Amino acid sequence: MKAQRVAFALTLATCAACSHVATPPPHVLRIADTSDPSSLNPLLAHDQDTIGFDLLFAQTLVGLDARNSLVPILVTRVPSRANGDISADGRTIVYRLRRNVRFADGRPLTSADVAFTFRAIEDPRNPVLSEDAYRRVAALTTPDAHTVIVRLRSPWNAAVRELFAQSDFAFGILPAHAFASTAMVGAPWEAHAFGTGPFRVTEWRRGERIVLEPNPYFLPRPRLSRLELRMTPTFDAMLIGLRTGELDVGRVEPAQAYYAPPNVRIVSTAINGLDYLALQIAAAPTDDAAVRRAIALALDVPVIERAFHGLYRSAAAFLPPVFRWSDAALRPIAHDDRAAAAALDRAGWRLRQGVRIKNGVPLDVLLVREELGNGSGLAAIIQRQLAVDGIRLTIKSFPPSTFNALQGPIRAGRFNMAVQGWIGGADPEQSVVFACGQIGPDGNNVQRFCDPRFEVAFRDQAVTPDEGRRKRDFITMQEIVYDRLPVIPLDYTRFFDAVGPRVQGFARNMLGYPVNAESWDAATENPARAKEARPGSRQ
Repeated sequence: MKAQRVAFALTLATCAACSHVATPPPHVLRIADTSDPSSLNPLLAHDQDTIGFDLLFAQTLVGLDARNSLVPILVTRVPSRANGDISADGRTIVYRLRRNVRFADGRPLTSADVAFTFRAIEDPRNPVLSEDAYRRVAALTTPDAHTVIVRLRSPWNAAVRELFAQSDFAFGILPAHAFASTAMVGAPWEAHAFGTGPFRVTEWRRGERIVLEPNPYFLPRPRLSRLELRMTPTFDAMLIGLRTGELDVGRVEPAQAYYAPPNVRIVSTAINGLDYLALQIAAAPTDDAAVRRAIALALDVPVIERAFHGLYRSAAAFLPPVFRWSDAALRPIAHDDRAAAAALDRAGWRLRQGVRIKNGVPLDVLLVREELGNGSGLAAIIQRQLAVDGIRLTIKSFPPSTFNALQGPIRAGRFNMAVQGWIGGADPEQSVVFACGQIGPDGNNVQRFCDPRFEVAFRDQAVTPDEGRRKRDFITMQEIVYDRLPVIPLDYTRFFDAVGPRVQGFARNMLGYPVNAESWDAATENPARAKEARPGSRQ
């Protein structure tokens, strides 16, 4: 971390010496993107940034506003039991499309476009990464041009927040007339991608930039005349671009935000995400609840936070406070070496020459982490803190290509602890990775945690028509995880955007997706240049 800070400081000093300050055209916004996407098709997008950028031109039926409330986008209202668009048995959902919505080529949006998008999601020729939600659909029918009826295989409360919605994936509605078939890979549409959103793609210079211009049929008309996504693979390049005015917005890491140029502001957005330590329930010694509790007590999380950034809120519940379902009564586990030692003593782990031993076996814990990530310094701190209580920690690092592979340490369960994190979706169910059915090489329950009480609450939250009861189910699940410790929460995730002085209205929601992009704007001139031109001003 010290070396990294020196590098940032040197780059900042270099930028300070730059005399050139770009003067961009009015109403043109330049956003840094770290990598050229493999596809602009929302069905094929895999990384969070690309999924968000796709929403600039391909809209979902239902979205999330800046306060993370469900809002209708291509529908007249969000379906619910209260308004009659969800049936009493919870199995039928009616979507009522807005009239007079047009794609960027002038053709009207109809229910046929929604049906086409659904068939494309189901088409096995398309490498759609997340189809699970749509496999719950028994039938999708279109009785008229502005009505879509979805029949579920069974009641599912999360359906409206996941199907054709802004969730962990966001499958915007595609224009059926622009495709020869539901086969998406290599479709010519992608070169000039468009939908019903405020913008359309007019140019894609691979490896360099993606240019978007207003959809002439979108109302209200976007304030920007041009939006550019510029490929900027390194933080140093982004820093220079922000300093000189070549870039207006760039997403940064917490430590990078600390060293942002003085001419930018940092926009911080609370995300539905959690950083945590996964504890393997099916492997000794972390199969022992006393060992898991001792590890949690031995860790001084505030010290970990201060060592890295100190910009995140320490976590307790596995549901972040961006959800009203988050259990505010839970508190982060306080560091307590005496309590950790007492827990180990009661479980028969005796301290011998600085190491805990039981039945002649030392208390050895294997921590796995991904190379090139923040886990390097984190793992070293954890190792030192556990050693105080006689717990020996071995650290193994793996390349990204194998860390989460089917035969890698995470999926195969070859670990005791792992540095992990997630970003969930619009429904709290998507932040649950502790169900018995999620255990397996393809599942997200890498802890192999399974609790009958948890299962009862998890099943009930999916079907109960009572919102209050559903919240109580999630509170129960959070309390069980807090007590049994399949994970040790570290902090709740935030996104940090370095935003230049020209930018107005830029915002994200809790999924990191753009909010009200039609209202974004950039000043007619660079304030740094304007200041430079004023008599008596100094650079």
